[in-house]
Amino acid sequence: MFKNCYHFSTEALEDKLLCYDEEDFRVVWNAIIICAAMEGITIYCFCIMSNHIHILLSGTEEQIRRFFAKFKQKTGRHFQARYNMHTARELSYKLFAVKDRRTFCQEVAYILRNPYKAGISSPFSYKWSTADAYFKPSDSSIQGRYVSDFPSKKLRTILKTRFPLPASLQIRSGRITSHSFVDYTFVEKMFDNSSLRFFNLIKTWNIEDIVNSGHGQDIPDAYTDTEVLRGIREICQDTFNGLSLDKMDQKSLATVVRRIRSRFGCGRSQLLRLLPVDDFLLDRIL
Repeated sequence: MFKNCYHFSTEALEDKLLCYDEEDFRVVWNAIIICAAMEGITIYCFCIMSNHIHILLSGTEEQIRRFFAKFKQKTGRHFQARYNMHTARELSYKLFAVKDRRTFCQEVAYILRNPYKAGISSPFSYKWSTADAYFKPSDSSIQGRYVSDFPSKKLRTILKTRFPLPASLQIRSGRITSHSFVDYTFVEKMFDNSSLRFFNLIKTWNIEDIVNSGHGQDIPDAYTDTEVLRGIREICQDTFNGLSLDKMDQKSLATVVRRIRSRFGCGRSQLLRLLPVDDFLLDRIL
């Protein structure tokens, strides 16, 4: 069932962005879907951030290599024409094998939580992920016009491709709808067709720790320790009249922990590092 299933992740660009505005995001979004269709790759979910991309997909390593080459070529023309920049050339990627159902569900949650982890928005309100594709069979907001409804010239203008796209694809506001391309039925099946299980796992506060431990890497903190410590001092001052953490009761400390996690999206290791709590207390609080 999970043969050739991978979490595909581009390395985050450090000194520039991949997407500066909605036009860039739209180009990258459509390019992912078009290039995946060209190589026969199945996509289960993805999320585009300003400097990196996550995709949960199924395909051979050779298919993925060709997909990425086409993606870099297609988006490269856009960035070169618009910014005179060779951004796409600098992209590289890593693959993490997904071998069982539990890991699959955790990877879905991890990918869709990226906007929250970065402190941008909730997973379900972020515009550039496929979070809107699941458990919404009759929601008109995710529907669009079928590609077959567009004149060929108009379609090429929108999507910048002559490739014969699957007739099932729909377009809304200049981009292919996620619901018409991702294999949302398989994702829903992996969650036992339970929207509650799906939403609860995405809301699991330490899913980043779980997934990254499986990847064999540490979690990149969204904010530095210095920034988080500054936030802790502000909360102590504004809410507890400057009371130090070591003098707080557990109820007050729990308030600080929850506010810091909500504000900075801290992972478990960063919370344990910066606050006077242990694993047992952290589990009780969160």
